[in-house]
Parts: sequence; structure tokens; C-alpha cells
Amino acid sequence: MIRAIDLNDTQEVLEFLTLQQTAYRVEAELIGFEEIPPLFDSPLSLKESGESFFGYYEEGKLRGAAACKQSARELTISRIMVYPDCFRRGIASKLLKHLEQFALPGMRIIVYTGTNNIPAVQLYDKHGYQPLQMQLVAPGITLTKFQKVL
Repeated sequence: MIRAIDLNDTQEVLEFLTLQQTAYRVEAELIGFEEIPPLFDSPLSLKESGESFFGYYEEGKLRGAAACKQSARELTISRIMVYPDCFRRGIASKLLKHLEQFALPGMRIIVYTGTNNIPAVQLYDKHGYQPLQMQLVAPGITLTKFQKVL
């Protein structure tokens, strides 16, 4: 089940941050970069982000989560994460499809991921996202920007 995460509920926020720390540490290892911004989030930075947060729950436990931010012209997917022991179960795909519901027809959907995060690159490719550009964020570390138009 996917539902909104209540950023005013301390327990939900702490569960989210625990998941985020766990998942983004895996990405940090994959891309060889320890300065991934989500690793430095706090309850306050989540509230101030302007993002909408959603959790994927099984048996009442948070297994994955995602967040997005919408403007008049595009939907930006800012986070998709899954606990490592839940990888390869389709959770990220379900979260991605859930976020895509918020885009209006003709609206661009944008997402960034570490270029060397092969599982994430494959996820976006599988769902019809096209790579647009690569951005250098540190020596030897790049992000790839993907786009899909509904």
C-alpha cells in the first residue's frame, strides 16, 4: 500500500529518515560519493523541502518511499528509495508509477540519479525515461538527468 507520509508525525518522519539513510548509503557506495544530500536530511529539512512524501508499506512496515515536487510545467521526482532487503521486488517501480499520477498530460517528469547507480538507471530506462544530460558534481562523479513526457 502506498500512502502519504505525515511530516508532522515524529514516528513516521523517523522511519522515513532511517530508510533514507540505509538506502542512500547503498547509492553512495555504488557511485563512490559520500556527500549525497539526502544523507544529511533532518526532520526540519524534510518539512522545508516543499516535497510531497509517500511510503510503500507492507504489513504496516515502511519498505520504500519516494518524494516529488511539482511546478506548473514539470514534476520533479526527488527521491525513490527501498530497503536493501526489499530490492528486486518491484517496489521502486510501484512508487515511480504512483508519482507519475501527479503529472498532467504533456507535463515533463524529471529525475536525477548517480550515473553509476546502474539499478536506478535501469529503472528509469525500463519506464520510458530518456537521459538528457550529465552533470559533474565532484571529480569523477556525475548525475544523469532523465526526462519523460506523459
